[in-house]
Amino acid sequence: MGWFSSSPVQAQPFTESSPAPPNNLASDLKSSADSKPAEKVKPCCVCKEEKVSRDDCMLFSRADDPQEDCKSMVDKYRDCMRGYGFKVQ
Repeated sequence: MGWFSSSPVQAQPFTESSPAPPNNLASDLKSSADSKPAEKVKPCCVCKEEKVSRDDCMLFSRADDPQEDCKSMVDKYRDCMRGYGFKVQ
């Protein structure tokens, strides 16, 4: 009969004599993906919390010199970025 048959097909229960169901194909893909080297992360996608706290400090600082006032936040952000392999000044 053709692909679009009007007669329904009776479902067969799984028994020990039935052939085993195929392996989970997604697990096969995952194991092959794990063997590949990790992709390099983008700078926009890491150290988000440190970046937000640094930016908030610089934007809303009431000090005469916001750079000096927020130096510790800037240093935390730089350290985080270096941890991911980025070269920062």
